[in-house]
Amino acid sequence: MEKPVAKFFLIIFLLSAVVWLYASSMRHYESGLMLKFGTVEFKEQTDPAAERDVYRSIAQNSLITFISYPVVLLAGIGFIITTRRSFKQDGWLMMSAILLYVFVPVELYCFWLDWKIVGLNYWGTWPLEEFRKALLIRLTALAGLPFLAHMCYYTIPIFIIFKPLQKRHE
Repeated sequence: MEKPVAKFFLIIFLLSAVVWLYASSMRHYESGLMLKFGTVEFKEQTDPAAERDVYRSIAQNSLITFISYPVVLLAGIGFIITTRRSFKQDGWLMMSAILLYVFVPVELYCFWLDWKIVGLNYWGTWPLEEFRKALLIRLTALAGLPFLAHMCYYTIPIFIIFKPLQKRHE
């Protein structure tokens, strides 16, 4: 049985992780709407007002991730510190923590790139070419490492549910 503090951190972690992954996934989905399928080239027949709406939505989802991602990290640390589980006995917990925290530098770099899109959206009236440049830089950042990070984040629930690498007590 977990301590009440550990349960609190776990609930905060789960709620903030759902918000963060949803906002991040929506940002990627909306970015994909702007491009030709399978390329990093923009569609030609896009209405400028609709394109601005997509950039506004990307900026809003970026702001949500700016808030929820630090909460995920802090709640995860709080859970790891307060739980009775040990990394030695519960390898699935160790693997989940590694998959979450190893990509922190990648996420921070992507936040810096997302901040440009947020700034373009909220401070001034910028031409669409500036948004396009910022979006292409964001999508091609680190040669796809942010995409790999998200695949690892979606692997964490599999570790939590099926609990591989767990030592069985005799």
